[in-house]
Amino acid sequence: MNLLAKIKNCGVLLMGLAIFNSCEEKGAFGIATDDVAPVEFITTDVPLEASVVLVDSIVTSGGTIALFGQLNNSPFGNPVTATAYMGISANTGSQPEMHADAALDSVEISFGIRYLFDTATASRALDLELYPITEEFFDTTYISSNSLMIGNELLASGQFQIDDFDSTYILDVDVTSNWVNEFFQGVKSEDENFTDQANFKAYFPGIAFKTSTTNENFFGIQTNSNFQIKFYYNEPNDDNTDVVSKSFTMTSTNMPRFHNVTADRSSSQFAPVMDANTAYDNTSLLGIQAGAGLVTKIDFSALEDFVATYPDVIVNLAEMTIGPIDDFPEGEVPPTSLIFYLTDNRNTRIPDRSTFRALQEDGVNPLGSNNPVRFFYNPETKSYVGSISSYVKAFQAGALTRSEFLVFGTEMSSSMKGFTFTRDNVNLKIFFSEVN
Repeated sequence: MNLLAKIKNCGVLLMGLAIFNSCEEKGAFGIATDDVAPVEFITTDVPLEASVVLVDSIVTSGGTIALFGQLNNSPFGNPVTATAYMGISANTGSQPEMHADAALDSVEISFGIRYLFDTATASRALDLELYPITEEFFDTTYISSNSLMIGNELLASGQFQIDDFDSTYILDVDVTSNWVNEFFQGVKSEDENFTDQANFKAYFPGIAFKTSTTNENFFGIQTNSNFQIKFYYNEPNDDNTDVVSKSFTMTSTNMPRFHNVTADRSSSQFAPVMDANTAYDNTSLLGIQAGAGLVTKIDFSALEDFVATYPDVIVNLAEMTIGPIDDFPEGEVPPTSLIFYLTDNRNTRIPDRSTFRALQEDGVNPLGSNNPVRFFYNPETKSYVGSISSYVKAFQAGALTRSEFLVFGTEMSSSMKGFTFTRDNVNLKIFFSEVN
């Protein structure tokens, strides 16, 4: 059986626009004039090859949030874990000059949560744990496979209910902790590790954020000035007649931050996926997972057969569909849209100056990179649908012969959104016409 099995439909030509309606026989339609040839509309499904690729290029540094948390029994692995890393600024230019009798009262860590992977009420409990980073934290670009060494000392921990994204959450820190007293005494005595940011960064590279093993969610903690460590203390006033309360603050403003994502896929449908930038066509499912960098690779090489079989046809519409996707729990949402990035046998995105080459919207230069077509998710059909008519026409004309693309979800760097789907739910339908 010809792989390009025809599905015969009829169409009506009106002012140059084709509207297709299914019927049993293909037919000739035309405007009733002698100088216009009747036009016949046909559809055909083009078979596509698909595989799974773990891309090692998801940049997670420099964002306004950093992700942490874990999921067990995820379709992408058991567990899937994220750890956030954040450098701390000692605010050396704003530190107070303390009295010799200054005494520490309390320490608070304030933070905001601006992302939840699972928004269901039952999944909003956060068991937060903070640990020290124990190696140099360079101010550079980090990707989701990067990580830093962290110590075993629990700096602070607390339990919270994340009710909304506008709240500031307060974590009370044990003032008897060694690190708290070292910080306070360091500022009080004007130790060189606390009066110079470079020295402080070497002394205390930063904080790693994790959840307890009982948590089943991913959280996005705000960075920069939205994360603060505030030290409250008291000291005598200038004439020693009273005691006054004061404070000083450390933040993560302008400090490096990123998050790491790991997944144990050994018991999942993606167990064969082990090496980065390698195409695996032996998985039982296809999928896309932000954060971890799991994407689907689609090969449009079968368009060569279409062009050979129908060399002189007019392509009216090429409609691509991914879906229906597999069910996912209430509270989780898949990526808003998908983007198709050009690739080759290296299985990486192909750069184009400050961006990457991508499948372009209809009507623009298919060789460009500034107007990538976006396939938006339709919750009613549980599918992503988009037109790639310009690409198919360019392929037909020989102007563009590239046929391999990596399918990325939006928010790949700032979320853990993902979905799975079966291989038979990747479809390309071409509507074309033949002039009699």
